[in-house]
Amino acid sequence: MNRYFVDANVLLDALLERPDHSEDSIALLAMGAREEVRLLTTPISIGVLLYHLQRSDADKKGLRLQQAQRILADLLACVEVVPVETEHFQKSIASGFGDLEDGAQYWAAVSAGPLDAVVSRDPDYDGHIGVKRISAKQAVRRVKRKK
Repeated sequence: MNRYFVDANVLLDALLERPDHSEDSIALLAMGAREEVRLLTTPISIGVLLYHLQRSDADKKGLRLQQAQRILADLLACVEVVPVETEHFQKSIASGFGDLEDGAQYWAAVSAGPLDAVVSRDPDYDGHIGVKRISAKQAVRRVKRKK
């Protein structure tokens, strides 16, 4: 089974229904829920998603809070959240990543086992990771080919 690290921009593509990206991101998360692929993310990416869901005080109560809770519960059924530890930030510092947060997330995902790819639209990963960075569309195609 393929193992992919999925970063915040892919999660937000699905949540915010961004044109040209949401369909494939949603399809990939659905494949994760059906256990056709193992999707890994980090608390950092979950935090970015929650920031977008709960920016205002109104977003933290009532129906908006209930909606955020449902979205988070649904997401957690699709992805495995791997911890980010001090050592992952240290590896990021030593690795030459320009975006230290991306580096820490990558090293956290790798520490959970071998990855087949990083699913992201963020070019900050390029040249710093031991696997290929692919789009959600490419990830969906890869999973479908393995069926």
